[in-house]
Amino acid sequence: MDEENPFADPGQVNPFMDPSVMQVSAQSTTVVAGLDDPFGAPSEPATVSVAPVITQPSAQITQPAVAPVSSTGYGAGYGAPAPPTSSYGGAGYGSGAASFNSQPPKQYGNEETMHKQKLVENEFRKREEDLERRERQLRDEQKRLEEARVYGDRVPNFPPLPKFFPCTPCVYHNIDFDIAPEHQLNVKRVFYHWQFTVICYLLNFIVCFGMICALGTKAGSAFGLSLLYAGLFIPLSFLTWYRMLYNAVRLDSSMRYMLFFFMYGFQIFVSGIAALGFNSGGFAGWITAFKTMEDNKALGVLGILVSLAWCANCLIAVYLIMQIHKTYRTTGQSMEKASGEFAASAGSNRNVAQAVLRSL
Repeated sequence: MDEENPFADPGQVNPFMDPSVMQVSAQSTTVVAGLDDPFGAPSEPATVSVAPVITQPSAQITQPAVAPVSSTGYGAGYGAPAPPTSSYGGAGYGSGAASFNSQPPKQYGNEETMHKQKLVENEFRKREEDLERRERQLRDEQKRLEEARVYGDRVPNFPPLPKFFPCTPCVYHNIDFDIAPEHQLNVKRVFYHWQFTVICYLLNFIVCFGMICALGTKAGSAFGLSLLYAGLFIPLSFLTWYRMLYNAVRLDSSMRYMLFFFMYGFQIFVSGIAALGFNSGGFAGWITAFKTMEDNKALGVLGILVSLAWCANCLIAVYLIMQIHKTYRTTGQSMEKASGEFAASAGSNRNVAQAVLRSL
């Protein structure tokens, strides 16, 4: 092809030689109808122009956004892509939400994974219970601090005596305030046991008083000793073993724990002797009860009841001392710590220190 002359006259350019026109005319097809001889003289031909396949914007607008799904899963339109299907067996994303939600996804996993998940859940549950327990302890501690503002001077309130009584309370007693929550149960049990011991001494005194009324001077020694036991051992039992345990738990003192074990063991021994009830020993035990029944059956029956009460008292004391000893071992108390506390308390006492220096 000759090179075009840029200086040529524009009017001499053939417009049919334009490339776009030639491309469209080349794609047109002429169809001759009713001619058997293609080399003969043509008559008036009927031509049908086939337009080239050009994507028109109007066709895209009139088409639906999502092609309908056929039974085979393909779109109805030519070239329409198949709708996406769900991996859980449901319809595609274009389907309704109800069909998708009607079949929730299944959870796949082996037994080991499920076991680990249960372990994690149990661990979370234990942590939650521990937090709740700590929260209760904090509330109790806050309550104790609030009560400390009111009872900071620790005004004596035990034993509870009426206002018109000439004597006043001797000690301050408040288990909920002085004792930690984890030790309150043991202290309350020992306090109830002390109250039961008081009842035993009073019943013993009543039976011995009945014996002297029914038998005369023959039961005089038993009556006198029972009166002495009731007047002496009731306050001593409170101070020597119950109050000792109360202060041992409140102050976390190993030395007081040791003193409590010694005095409580002595109380168990006294309860055993009282249950036996030797003659003229001041205790209406088994021996005294059976001998009194020969003279007075009513007093003998009361003596048997008192003997049963002393036996129960002894057994309860044995059980409680075992429970408190377990607590004593778990709280880190020991004989070495008790001896150290005793040495520190003795050294801080001037009288004891001066006596030791004089002995040297």
